[in-house]
Amino acid sequence: MATRWWQGVAADLRADVSVSAVVAGFVAVLVGYTSSVAIVFQAAQALGASTAQTVSWMWALGLAMGISCIGLSLRYRLPVLTAWCTPGAALLAATQGVSLAEATGVFVVCA
Repeated sequence: MATRWWQGVAADLRADVSVSAVVAGFVAVLVGYTSSVAIVFQAAQALGASTAQTVSWMWALGLAMGISCIGLSLRYRLPVLTAWCTPGAALLAATQGVSLAEATGVFVVCA
């Protein structure tokens, strides 16, 4: 029977996890997430998003980044960090005359 990529992940994970690795990963994710958050907030405000929509947008971005980082890292057994497109968020912040739904669709398709 062929070995699946996820078999043995738990044993490898226990061998690879250390306090320094977890702290380094946390710092990398924290810097990656917070470095662009102000631009994303500006983009949401420029597009006329409500507070609830902005919170939902940030939650969805954070969840997608987390799932993709964990999934890709487990799959390739290498640390993989994904992030959103900062230039794309800056472009959305500078955009005028576009609805929130249209801008969200463009951001998702281009990401």
